[in-house]
Amino acid sequence: MHDRDIRALEYFEVYQRSQHLADTTITNRRSILTAFARHAGALVDADVFSLRGYIGRPGPATAGTRRTERGALTAFYTFLHEDGIRADNPALKLKPVSVPKGKPRPFTAAQIDALLTTGAYTRTRAMILLGYYQGFRVSSIAPVHGHDIDLTSGRIRSVVKGRKERWFPLHPVIAELADTMPTDGYWFPARGGREGHILPGSVTNLITRAKKRAEIAERKLTPHSLRHAFATDLLEEGVDIRVVQELLAHEHLSTTQIYTQVSEQRKDAGIRTLAPREIAATSGRGSVKIAA
Repeated sequence: MHDRDIRALEYFEVYQRSQHLADTTITNRRSILTAFARHAGALVDADVFSLRGYIGRPGPATAGTRRTERGALTAFYTFLHEDGIRADNPALKLKPVSVPKGKPRPFTAAQIDALLTTGAYTRTRAMILLGYYQGFRVSSIAPVHGHDIDLTSGRIRSVVKGRKERWFPLHPVIAELADTMPTDGYWFPARGGREGHILPGSVTNLITRAKKRAEIAERKLTPHSLRHAFATDLLEEGVDIRVVQELLAHEHLSTTQIYTQVSEQRKDAGIRTLAPREIAATSGRGSVKIAA
């Protein structure tokens, strides 16, 4: 990569940190931009045809991946243009990437039981419980600290997307779990002499191992599927969708609404609310007198 491109990436990173963007967002964008630079042979001076060629390249990339790449490229070239590093913004000519509406991939109750009863370590079991009973993402599971638990008010604190601090109702299962976890330290401390908590990727790896140990073969089921099960089961039990939205910390109700697509059981129950009526064997048309 050219020196000018390297400096531009460094300036862009500082720009993003000044906006208080999440480390994962900054890291992911840098990875995308570095891969694009290798593909196009240039970064700062790339044209719109190179951008389109990268997003539309042949291969197995999903529509969601291509949309994420477009977002990273748009943010970078908008920054270059606004800061006067480039006179134009080639990303303005990139069309939005059409992404099919996603469908939830929840674990079943039997699968969650299998995760918990087929030899997972104690801390992995705790991660699984936080994923299902609190609906936490792996990025929220990794940094759980004893100070995040308020047993008096029955609340648990978490930092959600956008680095927003939120307090959520504490499920009784997690309240009971808290009695066995550190009260003045991270629940999942880092290992190998590193300070702080484990990385979200480590949470993903540990739960994935538990999934393999439980002989759950579905490839589409991931640690995030615990969160999907949390939302789906709440809706199955009749919890109002606005309440579920708040528990998931979704900014938009439309994001929560994908969970309403799952349940065939709810569809069956809904249609059966129409009371049956006695249906006559004939229409009675022959007995009706037609007025002259």
